[in-house]
Amino acid sequence: MNNHKLLMIINSFPPSGGSGVQRPLKFLKYSCRAGWEVHAIVPKKPSNNITDYSLLEEIPAEAHIHKVRSLGIKTPEYATNINSTYLEETTPQNPIKRKFWLLIRFFNDLIFPIDKQIGWIPFATHKAIQLIKKHHIKNIYITASPFSSFLVGIRLKKKFGENIFWVADYRDAWQFDIYINKQTLPFRRRYIEKTDEKALMICDRAVFVTEAVRHTYTQKYPWLSSKSCTITNGYDEEDFKDVKPVKFSYPTLFYMGKGDFLYCNPIKLFEAIILSGIPNLHFIHMGIIDSLLLEKIKQTGFDLYFYEGYKPHKEALNYLCGADINLVMRENNEESKKTLSGKIFELLRAGRPILSVGPQNSVISDLVNETQTGVHAFIEDPQAIAEALRICYSRRNDPPPPKEVIEKYSREYLTKKLLSLYPES
Repeated sequence: MNNHKLLMIINSFPPSGGSGVQRPLKFLKYSCRAGWEVHAIVPKKPSNNITDYSLLEEIPAEAHIHKVRSLGIKTPEYATNINSTYLEETTPQNPIKRKFWLLIRFFNDLIFPIDKQIGWIPFATHKAIQLIKKHHIKNIYITASPFSSFLVGIRLKKKFGENIFWVADYRDAWQFDIYINKQTLPFRRRYIEKTDEKALMICDRAVFVTEAVRHTYTQKYPWLSSKSCTITNGYDEEDFKDVKPVKFSYPTLFYMGKGDFLYCNPIKLFEAIILSGIPNLHFIHMGIIDSLLLEKIKQTGFDLYFYEGYKPHKEALNYLCGADINLVMRENNEESKKTLSGKIFELLRAGRPILSVGPQNSVISDLVNETQTGVHAFIEDPQAIAEALRICYSRRNDPPPPKEVIEKYSREYLTKKLLSLYPES
């Protein structure tokens, strides 16, 4: 078998948008650049409600893209209502309404024990078996979330055994995810934990996006240490070639990403923005946001928060490179201490001052301090955030960090690390 053939199984793939698409797309792109024959199994239709058709231009012409049917279900609008039953500030006050959504939550966990994309597994598995046999492919890459994709790997290993080498790419900490622990019922959490452990036991290598997440897993499963490694997210230098920084006529704090009650609540920054004393500092948010949170933001009366919605990746980079301060924000919880959002590396490459807001000690604060690209502040301390804002704003005209500080996070370099995991055949 030819070790320079790679089968990638990717559920989050263009024209689907969102940060989760970037990692496998860049691995695909630079695997082809490295001379590998790459086959990718992807859904025929976008797997989520966020689309970015500009990302289709990044798919290499030489890549073999195999689109399969899917009975997966996009996250519906009512999911917000289900999630609201878990949070004190958004729990329905009406007893009847509360019981109704708790019942919906029970059936949601019962019908979709892993995730709503589980309906694409039979089609992806069937196509994978065909391609492995036809093209004599040994090397398999499967990325998650959605974690149901790992069921394909489990089935392929059962059928082909040592004739394939499966790398399971954990973009998120599945069983340790805060959503899993706070927003699922106990029977579903037990099922997820069992399935996660099975995937880890069966895969040949497990890849995690931070050393902290890997450490969490290896503490629970010591046997995982020898078959796991860390490959962070990163930035693609080519994405910045034609960037046209947006020039603002007012001070700007720019946030690119998700807004919700569990991960990134913009309301927590409003007091700090006022305390900073930076006149007319616009808080610009580009991405997606929980509709209930957006409504609460409107109720605050804070008039310097501007939600721009989800925009194509290139447009977001234009804002990123033109803002006075770029924001990366995480809530004060254990998971946030261990995770590095993919966008932090694009913030590093953009070269603008970074305001990092989150737990007192986290991998993001370590990265920002190590690269000297910004200031970190504890999310529960408005005064500290205000001071960090003032420091970042004073550095808005400073030069970007030297290339050698960040080049180890380039997507091309990281893809070489991934490919090096596959054995000679």
